[in-house]
Amino acid sequence: MDTIIQPITTKAKRGPYRQHSDEFKRAAVARTLVAGASVSLIARELKINTNQLFSWRKRFGAETPVDGNALGRLMAVTVVDTPLAPAPVASAPPGVIVLSVGQAQLRLEGQVDAATLTLLLARLLP
Repeated sequence: MDTIIQPITTKAKRGPYRQHSDEFKRAAVARTLVAGASVSLIARELKINTNQLFSWRKRFGAETPVDGNALGRLMAVTVVDTPLAPAPVASAPPGVIVLSVGQAQLRLEGQVDAATLTLLLARLLP
């Protein structure tokens, strides 16, 4: 009678999950946003999974500055339903104002009153 002896192997239990601080995550995301950076190489250097770094980019990428401009900055807008009134006769010829802040661009056509322009500039410019 032959006896086949095979060692019994059990999988080792997985260790505890690593916890990374938000500062570490933001720093890792900032490294990936540099032109020509490889997310895979950065993840390998930091000893984290590439998919984890991509999920951090979704979470923190919008608030990380690129070239000094903050991305994803939102501005409150209120839409008011007002009845249409006849347009006042403009004494000055209509013009076009184009305001560029970072990658955002605001184009105002026609006559713009000073109060509205002041409010827009106060909201858009830091």
